[in-house]
Amino acid sequence: MPQNQGSYNLQKWRLIVLFLVASLLSSCSSIQFAYNNIDYWIRWKLRDYVDLNSQQEMEFQGALNSFFHWHRQTQLPKYADFLNQLADKVDKGQLENPQLAPVEQEVRHFISNASNNAFNLILPIVAQLTPQQIDRLQHNLTKKQQKTLEKWQRSPWKIQRRRDRQIRRESRRWLGTLTEQQKQLIAAWVKQVEYNPVLRNEQQLIWQNHAIKLLRQKPDGYLQQLRDLLENPEQLWSDEYRKTQEQRKNQARELGEQILSSTSPTQRRHLSRTLREYAQDFRTLANQ
Repeated sequence: MPQNQGSYNLQKWRLIVLFLVASLLSSCSSIQFAYNNIDYWIRWKLRDYVDLNSQQEMEFQGALNSFFHWHRQTQLPKYADFLNQLADKVDKGQLENPQLAPVEQEVRHFISNASNNAFNLILPIVAQLTPQQIDRLQHNLTKKQQKTLEKWQRSPWKIQRRRDRQIRRESRRWLGTLTEQQKQLIAAWVKQVEYNPVLRNEQQLIWQNHAIKLLRQKPDGYLQQLRDLLENPEQLWSDEYRKTQEQRKNQARELGEQILSSTSPTQRRHLSRTLREYAQDFRTLANQ
């Protein structure tokens, strides 16, 4: 669709929404292929954090099946309508002064609906984790965070270059070939926007400690408290981190609006066509 980690790394939706609905779409060139195989990817990634026993594996697969059945039937048609509506706006020439805040709000609504359903299905399985599984989960979360932080500390310029490439790639997906002006806008944004992985790591650790404590101690209503942490990780943010995240969100929106307002007729046709192609992919998936 453009990053706190949760019990099953469910908070990785914190990617920058550069513009439109990048958070809803896979990086794979084929939406249908990616969607039809995402349950395998989820189970594969889960093994990076915790090993489920056979009963838990069976229940987790059942939860995935239930989620994707619901998602295909009720959510994908809405995504298709949304993308077609955006394409209509592009065709009507409404990129002169693009407003991305309403688009982001609708995307957040989609994410919230999907997350709520996922939590309903997955949290009962989380409740079955043994002390040994919780130990393993905490160890792997910490290890992953430390590895990411060390990678940045060794070569921060590589992270910056990767961010530039990622934004360019997403922009080309929607617009086709970028102009030099648009490339410069992206490069300037990456250079200027503050990126503090140390502060992010601190916030992730705070979130993780709260979640692990709930899993270990299991106080009355702990699953609801855990759900609240998953749905509202911002409640644990420091004032500094909250300010930084808000600033980054505004800067990302501003970049998206600048790029969209600079599009050529060819890029706008590419954008409209891509939106409608993805909409058709979602409709096809919904009917499978």
